Amino acid sequence: MALSNAMQIGRSGLMASQAALEVTGNNLANMATPGYHRQSVHLASAGVQDIGAGVMVGRGVKIDAVQRIVDEALATRLRQGESEQAGTLARKGVLDQIEAIYNELSDNDLSTHLNAFFNAWSELSNRPEDLSLRSLVVAEGEKLAQYVQRLDHELSELRLQTDGNIEQGARRVDDLLNQLAVVNKQIVEAESGRGTAHNLRDDRDRLLGELSKLIDISTVEQSNGAVDVFVGSTPVLLNGTNRGVELRRETVDGELKVTLNVKADGTQLNPTAGRLGALIQARVNDIDAAIEQLDAFAAQLIFQVNRIHSQGQGMEGYASLTAEHAVKDADAPLNSPEAGLPFEPGHGSFHLHVTQKSTGHRQTVQVPLDLDGLGADTSLNDLAAAIDAVDDISATVRPDGRLSIEAAGGDFAISFDEDSSGILAALGLGAYFTGSGSRDIAVDGAVRSNVRLLAAGQDHIAGDNRNALAMDSLRDEPVSTLNGMSLTQAWRRHVEDIAVALGQTNQKLESDTIVLDNLKAQREAYSGVNVDEEAINLMAFQRAFQGNARFLSVVDEMLQTLLAMV
Repeated sequence: MALSNAMQIGRSGLMASQAALEVTGNNLANMATPGYHRQSVHLASAGVQDIGAGVMVGRGVKIDAVQRIVDEALATRLRQGESEQAGTLARKGVLDQIEAIYNELSDNDLSTHLNAFFNAWSELSNRPEDLSLRSLVVAEGEKLAQYVQRLDHELSELRLQTDGNIEQGARRVDDLLNQLAVVNKQIVEAESGRGTAHNLRDDRDRLLGELSKLIDISTVEQSNGAVDVFVGSTPVLLNGTNRGVELRRETVDGELKVTLNVKADGTQLNPTAGRLGALIQARVNDIDAAIEQLDAFAAQLIFQVNRIHSQGQGMEGYASLTAEHAVKDADAPLNSPEAGLPFEPGHGSFHLHVTQKSTGHRQTVQVPLDLDGLGADTSLNDLAAAIDAVDDISATVRPDGRLSIEAAGGDFAISFDEDSSGILAALGLGAYFTGSGSRDIAVDGAVRSNVRLLAAGQDHIAGDNRNALAMDSLRDEPVSTLNGMSLTQAWRRHVEDIAVALGQTNQKLESDTIVLDNLKAQREAYSGVNVDEEAINLMAFQRAFQGNARFLSVVDEMLQTLLAMV
């Protein structure tokens, strides 16, 4: 065997040991670097040579590969785990804020104001003509209405804040996709027949990890080393090109809807996890639902209180009334969509009373409402004509679609009772509350300015308290439109539903965190840098380097001996 071959063997050993030491040192240097994957040197024999008579001698060692230690299946599961945890955490944040807005179980919550309102009616039933107690009923009603409006405002503000977070998340997703497109290109260029670009792949994995926290993704690696990114089955990064992600706003039935779409073709994305996906779902399923529940509750509070109040009498009657709610078409049946009333009246009738104050004479007229869907049903114009036909009062439909009733002169007063149709509450005649929901609920201005109009009695009996008792009983009265629950029960159920949803989310967050921690531990065990293991490798490669250096020293001595013999 020629000494030149021996020199080459020693040289290959030195170079392989040096490279292995560099890889080990790089691992140790990056042991605290986020997203770094351990690298491993693979050595292989450099082959053999025939030195005669079939005797083969090795040519030394070569570096076969420097491998990046990564489990792609584990990496995919880890990204899914990060998406789940980030999404659950985002929904928890929304539910926490809704619960904080409601502030139930405190001294300043809707349940407290609702009970105070009904308690004021209960106290009024003891002394129906006490003006101070009447003022208390009005004051508690104003507090209740203002608190409902405040809840609606704060929930709407939470929705706006969530929209801002969604928009910010969409911009970040688009930015990350742009960065991924650039890294994809760099990887393709770096790996084209020249090994593996470890650091670039680590960078790409970090970007994919950050992206998965925002939106649930899946990836497919192409033969050239680039990856395509999908949300569901829709590609958002394809063939090295970012197709773009954007937030779109659209007003539907007066409500602002937000969707996540692909810029390239407008395809709507429906993420199910990640912070962005969770916020989009929470906006609809939690915030919008809470606003709708509050609005439905306020609408029933308005209607049910007005239903009772409009059929009672105060210490004096009305000289004139104008309906709170207008119709869109005065010729349309009052219970039709074309009429557009916020509350739907039914088939029935009510009693209209016209009392002459100077004599005490009272004229009572039954006003029918034909709303059975058979033949010509009653319109607002029909109702105005029927009321206008009663002596000593006049009724007209104003240009804005509201019914106006006025007594003749100052000696007549108007009152109602026995309304089986609900038309008085539907129109807002003789009402306690104005408005149609949580945004505009308020105490009627006429009652607020003259508490003598507060309807505490029935049958026009001075000092009667039956209407005040009926109002107090409303707190526990089943309401068919609230699934048979009372007003207090319906609100309590809604608050309980939020608490249950928050409890389930907390449990899911705990479970997601355990799963994610286990996945991270598996990744660290497989791809992370183990100091003890690297120290062993360091000593092994150091000894190999020293051995090869000693081998070269021996070969050099042999070569010097040969040269001295010449």
